[in-house]
Amino acid sequence: MNKRRKLVLTPDCNRNAVGLIVFLYNESNMRLASRIAFILLALQSPAQISAPVDDFSITLERIGCLGSCPDYKVTILGNGSVRYEGRAYVRVEGVRKRTISLSVVQKLVQNLRDEDFFHWEEKKSVCLDFPETHITATLKGQQKHVLEGCNSPGQILKLADEIDRMSGAKRWIG
Repeated sequence: MNKRRKLVLTPDCNRNAVGLIVFLYNESNMRLASRIAFILLALQSPAQISAPVDDFSITLERIGCLGSCPDYKVTILGNGSVRYEGRAYVRVEGVRKRTISLSVVQKLVQNLRDEDFFHWEEKKSVCLDFPETHITATLKGQQKHVLEGCNSPGQILKLADEIDRMSGAKRWIG
């Protein structure tokens, strides 16, 4: 008996996935149907990796010192857009824009989660004639601002360097 069945392959609630695929097959096409299902599931993974991070932004602002410390601001959004604004003592002054890959954004978000960024201590003190480093991040409704005002080595300056590198702003800073 040659019964026709309906096989429905759907990604698990992933709005960026392949979508609903309907494939009609009979008993002799089971092998073909399983191969197609395997291929569709394999294709779903890159779609998840390259999906924009909704409601994410991170801004690094370095405020110069009384000398020649770089003064600039760089923002990365969840869709990969980067906006740089060089103000003083940088190679490039003014606004520059570029786009970075979504996998870089997702790596940055994962680093924030791994480092428990949203629970970092909030310092408010600054030291005279030292540059200030401000980092403000928003992710899924949570917002956090951290400040390093005395140029002390630690997690804030490490994250600031990572933002400079991942955003591509180093080429504009000098």
